[in-house]
Amino acid sequence: MKRIRKLDHLLSRLQERIFVPLGVSVDLVYSPAAASERTRMVASDRTGWTPVDRDLVWGEPDGYYWFGGDVTIPVEAKGQRVVVHVDAAFGSVMGRSDPQCLVRVNGAIRQGVDGNHREFLLTDSARPGERFDILIEAGTIEDRRQLGFGCRLMVHDLEVDDLYYDIRVPLDVARLLAADDPRRHFILNHLEAAVDAIDLRPGKDDRFRASMARARAAVQPIYDAQDFEEKPTIVTTGHTHIDVAWLWRVRETRQKMARSMATALSLMQDFPDYRFMYNQCVLLDYLNQDYPELFERIAAEVKTGRFEIEGALWLEPDVNIAGGEALVRHILYGVEYHQRTFGVRPRMIWLPDTFGYSASLPQLMEKSGLDSFVTHKLSWNDTNRMPDETMFWQGIDGTKVVAYFLTTQPYDSTSLGTTYCPNLKPTHVMGTWRRHGQQALNKELFLVYGHGDGGGGPTREMLQNIRRMERGIPGCPKVSHETMRPFFERLIGRMRAAPENYPVWVGELYAEFHRGTLTSVAKNKRNNRLAEIALREIEMLAVLAERRGLADYPAAELRRLWDIVMLNQFHDILPGSSIGYVYEDSDRDYADFFASARQLTERLTMLLAPADQPAIFNATGRSRDGLAMSEASVVPGREQVVFRADGSTAHAVAVSGLDPLAFSPLEDVLQAPAGESALSVSATHLENDRLSVRFDAHGRITSLLDKLRQRQILPEGTLANRLTAFRDMPAQYDAWDIDADFEDQSFEIDDLVNAEVVETGPLRAAIRFEWRYENSSIVQIVSLAAGAGQVEVDCLIDWNEHNTLVKAGFPLAVNAAAVDAEIQFGHVRRASHRNTSWDRARFECSMQRWVDVSEPGFGVALLNDCKYGYDVKGTEVRLTLLRSPTYPWPEADQGEHRLRYAVLPHDGDKRQVHEAAEHFNLPLAIVRGRSKASQMPAPLLTIESEGVALESVKRAESGDGIIVRLWETTGTRRNATLRLDPGLASATQVDLLEEGGEAVAIEDGRVTLAFRPFDIITLKLAD
Repeated sequence: MKRIRKLDHLLSRLQERIFVPLGVSVDLVYSPAAASERTRMVASDRTGWTPVDRDLVWGEPDGYYWFGGDVTIPVEAKGQRVVVHVDAAFGSVMGRSDPQCLVRVNGAIRQGVDGNHREFLLTDSARPGERFDILIEAGTIEDRRQLGFGCRLMVHDLEVDDLYYDIRVPLDVARLLAADDPRRHFILNHLEAAVDAIDLRPGKDDRFRASMARARAAVQPIYDAQDFEEKPTIVTTGHTHIDVAWLWRVRETRQKMARSMATALSLMQDFPDYRFMYNQCVLLDYLNQDYPELFERIAAEVKTGRFEIEGALWLEPDVNIAGGEALVRHILYGVEYHQRTFGVRPRMIWLPDTFGYSASLPQLMEKSGLDSFVTHKLSWNDTNRMPDETMFWQGIDGTKVVAYFLTTQPYDSTSLGTTYCPNLKPTHVMGTWRRHGQQALNKELFLVYGHGDGGGGPTREMLQNIRRMERGIPGCPKVSHETMRPFFERLIGRMRAAPENYPVWVGELYAEFHRGTLTSVAKNKRNNRLAEIALREIEMLAVLAERRGLADYPAAELRRLWDIVMLNQFHDILPGSSIGYVYEDSDRDYADFFASARQLTERLTMLLAPADQPAIFNATGRSRDGLAMSEASVVPGREQVVFRADGSTAHAVAVSGLDPLAFSPLEDVLQAPAGESALSVSATHLENDRLSVRFDAHGRITSLLDKLRQRQILPEGTLANRLTAFRDMPAQYDAWDIDADFEDQSFEIDDLVNAEVVETGPLRAAIRFEWRYENSSIVQIVSLAAGAGQVEVDCLIDWNEHNTLVKAGFPLAVNAAAVDAEIQFGHVRRASHRNTSWDRARFECSMQRWVDVSEPGFGVALLNDCKYGYDVKGTEVRLTLLRSPTYPWPEADQGEHRLRYAVLPHDGDKRQVHEAAEHFNLPLAIVRGRSKASQMPAPLLTIESEGVALESVKRAESGDGIIVRLWETTGTRRNATLRLDPGLASATQVDLLEEGGEAVAIEDGRVTLAFRPFDIITLKLAD
């Protein structure tokens, strides 16, 4: 260790000579200004800007500042490479450097500057007297003040730089080798000889440079040495992970993107061998809007092959909460953007940082021409190590795709956790191999490097390190600096050639960490669900309106709305793990979305719905019955006023036989209230002809009887719809985590303030319950419609607590060892016991619209309209209603929460569950229009078979034809028949990108489709 200490010390002295101060500072002035004022600030003559001195105090959260000045090259710098060193109080906390800067030299963008990139090039060959204008835009996000800001000229000595890394990199390898490894001593012997050859005495530059030549000769045998021929190869590609929002707002991310890309482009000028990959379309699109000169340079580098475009998604979304159609659009719009903009067809799902991965993804990939999936996040599991890192991943429909987990970590790491943004050194290359669990199978691994989360990307140091490792160092794996795609093509080729050699992981990739993201910041999850539903209905209406010649398809408006939804599905926005400012922006986005969606819906409804009477639109592919709501009275004497938990009311009518994908005039579908209703209600019971519900004095359900099957749904002596608060203080990541010990302290929410009957029929009976808990209140309308098979709960929570988790529990008298939960385009089965460590780790899981516990011939499902987290122990299912974390947003989940859920007994058929959940999320609304048509047109299509759902109806992206997306809902092979509008003459089965095509025969106005379990089929229909 003494030798290494000596070498470290002497190298630090050599390092001091890489950047040599010239004793010249830039006289700066500064001015605060918003990022939106960029054009004005760039053009400013800086009159009135404040002079900068060492006592300048500046910087605040979400702050933006401009520093400008000019400098003259001194005589002593003649012919030298001159850089500017930026002095600032750079901080580096939780994936971000603060401040972050973008530098312009003589009006042209030069580079980003941050705590990891503190120098930028002024000139390669300085000319005395040459003047340079410098303008720096600086953003700050932390709640701390900056003291001072400065720029100094330095000579960058490339010869010293090269020698330093020639010695440093082998030393960093040697320190990791075992004490008895002869390669360690071989390296150290040569390094010591090299360092001892360097003459560090000041004053005689020729003497110093001659000594460096001797040092280079002394170190060269290390690079010439023959090591083990079968060493593994680590393929490296530069990258920067940029969270679209997290501890900063989206508008700050737009600046981060510019800084990071400017730095990548700058490094390419000094390192022609540098290879860099980027993926997120949304940030590239922002860059094109904000900094077109940078975007043009990227496009040019894409053509050279040095800047790689890969990754098929519009951005890196959460893939547990986002709906199925939304995930399709992330792929569809992402692939289209890269193809249109760069002429590149991406083939990969790149999701290194998302919090778990839905088992629907393999099918979405396969049907989009994507062949590989990459992440690292499951290395963060808190309980189990994933057994493999290279595998086939099999989805719920049986589709298999190549999956690869990054294994990069420091060589001496004692944890399982890996990284996708290392400050690349030999320890990371050696650690990538050491952490890999399939060393007998794979000899070539992949490593992506560069500072990330808050951007920044690779540094000169990382590129210098790679160059030395590429030359070869005994004891270190081989390194190949390449773009990413060739590595994966080689891997995919090997796996397809010998699939029997590779394991298969079946089902979801459950992240045993960050389980709280299924619930945190509940308002965003509700907005997401409502927005996805709104887009579904608008696109259907738009197709109908265009088809009837009433309006052009509003493609641009719909795309703008999709952009809002996709942006807010980013994996730190939708999961609720960002700062409060992010949710201020998100609130504004959703307000814009819903205002525009409402206007668009109303405009299309006016064109399509009849003018002479109210009508109801059915956005499903099958006929519907149920209660339809109107804010105003529509048929006095045949309606009922119904109450909502927020205190508002609506007018309900019973309807039946609603045509699919069509407006039905109310008079054609209106049902008269039953003459003698079986509804019965008091403050302690609800009953109809199918269900009987009993409540205790605290408002909890004590009995839930299925009268048709004469079956008590609750185990004897248990309580359902039992509201419980839990201490929620996770040890590490507040907004992200629910820890396994959350049940150690719980509090019954049983302070019932009031229970009163608010509806007595004839269409629906309901009880209003109100509870107090600490400083909060919970109001529920528990209702039962005449003839309905489900009990519904409408809930308004005024929440004023922190670090508290609330669940609604439902113990069920069902003999089952597993539960089924809906995911996108299907469902997964999860154990409800705790037999294994894998079972125990799944103590909080994801769902879409339902979770179900079934035995043969009977089951009970819980439906929801905006919740995504649940847990189950035995056969007690608990819906997670809210959390209230305090970091990174202290006021998360404070205020009103609106949500609905329902309890549905059924005969064990998942088709019933799916249809009930779909209807629950698509409530029927009574509307009025202005259509003068004598009769409503026939439905665009009708699904005449069970177990198949309609997901989307839209115009084709090409503008030619109608896209219809369907999927099998129960996990059963089946043939399904669709009856089409008589005007539709051709049907083609296409992929999710709306490409390819296999003609589907239309016979007697119908098409028949063969579905595999959970199969997604996309049709393109045309006249």
